[in-house]
Amino acid sequence: MNFPDLPLPLEGLRFKGDRDYLHGTDILPIALHALSGRRPLDAIGNIDIVFHALARTGLTLCMEAPPGSKPKVQLGCTIEGMRRKFLLIEDGRSITGRYPYPEEQIIAATTIDAGLAKATSSVPLPFTNIERWIAMVKALHHALYPDMPGKWLFARAKLATYQDAYPDWTEHRVTIKADFGGKLTRSVLTIDGRDIGDIYFALA
Repeated sequence: MNFPDLPLPLEGLRFKGDRDYLHGTDILPIALHALSGRRPLDAIGNIDIVFHALARTGLTLCMEAPPGSKPKVQLGCTIEGMRRKFLLIEDGRSITGRYPYPEEQIIAATTIDAGLAKATSSVPLPFTNIERWIAMVKALHHALYPDMPGKWLFARAKLATYQDAYPDWTEHRVTIKADFGGKLTRSVLTIDGRDIGDIYFALA
């Protein structure tokens, strides 16, 4: 099994919209693509990514943290039958790129059922799957917890597999299944009724 040479500085990270930190919806696919190399992306399974803190400079993918550094992100996954754990460390490289992120387009195409704590969308949209899911979960939280002080942040994802897009009209659904004291939630993600993983949001 061949991995890219590690440590590996991730390329292509940019700020979304007016944010001054890197967004998990960019970090996850860029890290997975870096790990997949010439393999198909679905060769990576049992993905478990945890965001420990916001990152505002470049990130380097490694297997061990350098002395004195704390990982911003931990990524576990299975590649060709072997379980691996990777860390993402801030490396001080300035983020110079920025691009618009009109997530309101995702929200406008999402139907929210507050009574059942679920959000559903099946409209073709020019966004990656992870962008779509996170915007849907965020909108669902704003509907269910309108007066909650603080900001809901994407904290963790556990996915059977990941791909950037599904065919048009695929049904995306997220349902909040657990609330841990109003500070952390777990949402179940289904694609055309098939359970593919969990997304966790934390209140900061």
